[in-house]
Amino acid sequence: NVWKLCDYIRSRDQYPLEEFYAVFISNDRRMIPLWKQKSGRGDEPVVWDYHVILLHVSSGEQNFIYDLDTVLPFPCPFDVYSVEAFRLDDSLHPEFHRKIRMVRADLYLKTFASDRSHMKDANGKWQKPPPSYPCIETA
Repeated sequence: NVWKLCDYIRSRDQYPLEEFYAVFISNDRRMIPLWKQKSGRGDEPVVWDYHVILLHVSSGEQNFIYDLDTVLPFPCPFDVYSVEAFRLDDSLHPEFHRKIRMVRADLYLKTFASDRSHMKDANGKWQKPPPSYPCIETA
């Protein structure tokens, strides 16, 4: 969970939290392909309805992506992740083109909340077992 990762980074105080961004990836059809995912098979992409990764923009140094679902290194250099996991939109059908929204990690921690309703089907049943920790709530 990227929210928990942001909270961990804040508690460690090793890097300024202002260098981190929660990156939401989705599109209007809620079908975005990502490669090099743990749940993938071979070189086939995993098609997510949405995906959240963490971007570390370090001044003067290499930028990194933290993706909790990738088989790539953790953290992964941004240039490697973008080539290996994103591939090029040019090679994708338009319905799979991704939209990205970046939120500064400090704002993400203050404002994000989830009741996990997106994890349930139309009948209110869990699509997969929910995480063991409580839902994320804002103060």
